[in-house]
Amino acid sequence: MAGILDGLTQPQAHAAALRGPVLVLAGAGTGKTRTLTAAVAHRIANDGIPAGRVLAVTFTNRAAAEMLDRIRAAIGDEAAPRWIGTFHGLGARQLRSEPEVAGLRPGFDILDADDTRRTVKRVMKAMNLTAGDDDSAWSRDPLKLVCTRISRWKDELVIPEQAPEEAERMIRQGLAGGPTVDPPSLRTAARVYIAYQRMLRDSNAADFGDLLLWPAHAMLHDVAYRARWAGRFDAIAADEYQDVNRAQYEWLRALSRRDVFVVGDDDQSVYGWRGADVTFIRQFQRDFPNAQVVRLEENFRSTGHILDAANAVIARDRGRLGKTLFTRRPAGDRVEIVRFRDPDDESSGLVEEIVRRRAHGLAWHDMAILYRGNALSRHFEEALVGARIPYTIIGDVGFYQRAEIKDALALLRLVATPDDRQSDEALRRVINTPPRGFGPKALAILEAEAVWRKAPLLQAIETAPLPPKARSGGLAFADAIRKVSRQPSATVADQLSLVLEATGYRAMLRDSRAESSEGRLENIQELIGLAGNFHAARDLLDHAALTTTGPDEETSGTVKMMTMHKGKGLEFSHVFLPAWENGVFPPNYGDITEERRLAHVALTRGMRRVTISYCAMRHGYATPSAFIEDIPEDARVIGWLDSRTSELRQNPRARLPRSQIPAREIVRQA
Repeated sequence: MAGILDGLTQPQAHAAALRGPVLVLAGAGTGKTRTLTAAVAHRIANDGIPAGRVLAVTFTNRAAAEMLDRIRAAIGDEAAPRWIGTFHGLGARQLRSEPEVAGLRPGFDILDADDTRRTVKRVMKAMNLTAGDDDSAWSRDPLKLVCTRISRWKDELVIPEQAPEEAERMIRQGLAGGPTVDPPSLRTAARVYIAYQRMLRDSNAADFGDLLLWPAHAMLHDVAYRARWAGRFDAIAADEYQDVNRAQYEWLRALSRRDVFVVGDDDQSVYGWRGADVTFIRQFQRDFPNAQVVRLEENFRSTGHILDAANAVIARDRGRLGKTLFTRRPAGDRVEIVRFRDPDDESSGLVEEIVRRRAHGLAWHDMAILYRGNALSRHFEEALVGARIPYTIIGDVGFYQRAEIKDALALLRLVATPDDRQSDEALRRVINTPPRGFGPKALAILEAEAVWRKAPLLQAIETAPLPPKARSGGLAFADAIRKVSRQPSATVADQLSLVLEATGYRAMLRDSRAESSEGRLENIQELIGLAGNFHAARDLLDHAALTTTGPDEETSGTVKMMTMHKGKGLEFSHVFLPAWENGVFPPNYGDITEERRLAHVALTRGMRRVTISYCAMRHGYATPSAFIEDIPEDARVIGWLDSRTSELRQNPRARLPRSQIPAREIVRQA
């Protein structure tokens, strides 16, 4: 046990040795994984619980593998627990043992996400519901909506037979002022769910959601089944308990008897939008009345001023269980609060600062830019490419690689050269987005006509023997392209906006019920704004192509860019947090308390230095995020630390004459 226990702090070791129901509230950077690993190893090596009677669960295969490696290093391979893995991985093992609880037979298949989508699509077609006839992103919107709703119902332990009633309950709740819902889509999803699950059972298959739905449902409704499975384990350990959804929560509770050890942090619960429910960790002591709670508050990652800022921001969440992070490290640099004129000024200013810090010896990979939404990345990509700085976007594609941006640029290419064969690939991309009847057969007819006439595809639409729907849709599309093309006085931004409107692309985004439609519209608006900086469409198209191939694709030795959600669990020496403006962060939608927790997560990613920035203008006048005002004055500084006078270093309220401040550093003076 020395390999695990010797390095623990007193609170960590105390928590690991406790028995019975235990909740470890482990703040950011406090060593929760080591504590959980030690707890599992202690139960096997010290308490004599057989390895086969210990279950340890976490959210990712990587975390499970890391936990298993640490346990093996401490107590040996033979003593390591047999039931250790992810929620769905362990649920699959349980379902394999007794597949009949899901109406399945031994040897059933597990569908991946693509298989699931294709199966739902077949069901929708059989029911004469629109699911899209091709692979364009927008024709799949109804399909994606139904797949998402079915998945969410499974996470909430709603079985198919209950779905129609649940849909009506949600509709009534929406009409009474609750969350906005679309009644037709909910009723459609309920009908499809029933038929889809029937098809799965007929083909002896389970999707990802089934792996926990049916074991949890069975344990809640079959006393003998629950007793049989709960009796297999003497100790249960769970990581990231603040992120569990209903199915995961009920599954864990059903398996737990006397000894359940969970680690989590309600201050870092930021996935409510995908089903996680922070109330489950907050009601642990109600679920297990004799539970002991241990708070891990010593942070080994960040400096004192960073923690002061993070503590102050999260302290305003009145529903939290409560703890205060501290560190034995020095106070370090205060959190920088920098004001810029607009997003272009902000991106160039932050990149200049990144270059300066690199010149002072900081490695590229020690710096990261974390933002609230993916649409915010474009300005920083532009600035990083212009400065020849290698970067990696974590968990997302680059701005110019997003489907809606490539679609918009394809439309612009057609406008620029409608009667040139070099635009044929662009036409192939967008001719059926939104759907105009150009499935594989119609497109093959068009291709053959173009080859025979030795003409571009846009011209071939006029004479090709297309089916009626494709012919009318194709002619309308060609007419829209040519009308925009015949306006030579229009700016590039005007051309782009006009063609998106004339072809119905923007209307398709506005009318879409897909969860991602709002973000895609924001990306399109970003592109139109960018187009205003170019004199000709060709210049913008070249710029996009060069930007796409510019950054180093290797993840090592690069500045990291990602959303705040993707940053959870990571740490960087220097962190830049742009666009802290009301309406952007926090946004005008969603749960403000979860946004506050997200601010706490973002701040605690920084190890040595954190910079928060905001703009005076972003789609109109902007105001600093309310979260900035929560940061104590003695933990923040107005402006750049290293480019201001020593007086400001010592006194964050010191005022410099405006003439002494460089243009990019016009800051919000205290």
